[in-house]
Amino acid sequence: MSRSSVAMQGVLGLVGLLGSACTVDHQIDRRVTIDTFVQEPASAVDSLWVVDNSPSMAEEQLRLADAFGQFVAGLEDSNVDFRIGVVTTDMDLDNTERGAMVGDTAFLTAEDDYVTEFRNRVRVGTDGSDKEKGLSAALYALTEPMMSGVNEGFLRADATLAIQFVSDEDDCSDNEALAGEGGDACYERREDLVSVKQFITAFQRFKEPGVRFVASSIVGMDISEGCQNSWPGHRYRTVAEKTGGVIRDICEPDYGMLMGDLGLAVSGIIRVFQLSYAAVEESLEVSVGDTLVPQNTDQGWTYDSEYRSLRFDGEYVPPRGATISVRYEVAGI
Repeated sequence: MSRSSVAMQGVLGLVGLLGSACTVDHQIDRRVTIDTFVQEPASAVDSLWVVDNSPSMAEEQLRLADAFGQFVAGLEDSNVDFRIGVVTTDMDLDNTERGAMVGDTAFLTAEDDYVTEFRNRVRVGTDGSDKEKGLSAALYALTEPMMSGVNEGFLRADATLAIQFVSDEDDCSDNEALAGEGGDACYERREDLVSVKQFITAFQRFKEPGVRFVASSIVGMDISEGCQNSWPGHRYRTVAEKTGGVIRDICEPDYGMLMGDLGLAVSGIIRVFQLSYAAVEESLEVSVGDTLVPQNTDQGWTYDSEYRSLRFDGEYVPPRGATISVRYEVAGI
């Protein structure tokens, strides 16, 4: 089947994929449960890069290409079995390549000349839509008909799914609610966009319990921080925050350091762990190894009740090989 005919199918079916998350086996004794996690390096990673191809992105694509060596160094050092694909943020209905991974083959592996090939692929051009729909593009690329078509073989059930969003605009994934309107509608009618939480839930459904999904974002920061060439990427940043990924400023003149940070995150340093159930926050007892971790936004853990997620910051981010134990009272039962 050709890319054109495959890509014409199913784009309006994305919202049907935005359902409930997988359940997790658990033990409950008098409304108390203990979740245990191990900070293990990833053995396999499916890394999807979602790159803005709107007219303002030429310089950023070049910086990304130049610094790719720093990203892949983290994967090489960890001996990770990786697959790397690239898609654009252009999801307009007249784009017959939407959701299709760039290149003669859908993805790159260690068997390819992956540094050279990525540098070519990530320069995706600047003739894309002014409605940058990175979240929709990622979800569409990873679902049918794309996964049994042009993107076949990329997604593995037992591999970490790492999605990296790169854009100088915020996400405008609207499930065609803003069809026929200009790019300004993405900011003026935010209530018509598909919620970020729905996307996070949909991405998590690709993985069985214990297999990681992490998103990172190279996007615009707040306008007050002085970058005149980008808009704040709030939706992309939220996905990264809730999944423990890296957030970096797209306006940085050199991407070397930030790409190195992304490589480490993808290869297995996790900050955010999703609990099996909603917790009564006051009951949470969190340990890394034998160390009891305090509740603290800068040096310790914080709990997000909406996403049932526990985040570590500062010196308490669990090192590789550490065991994390979370004891808590289950809310609502």
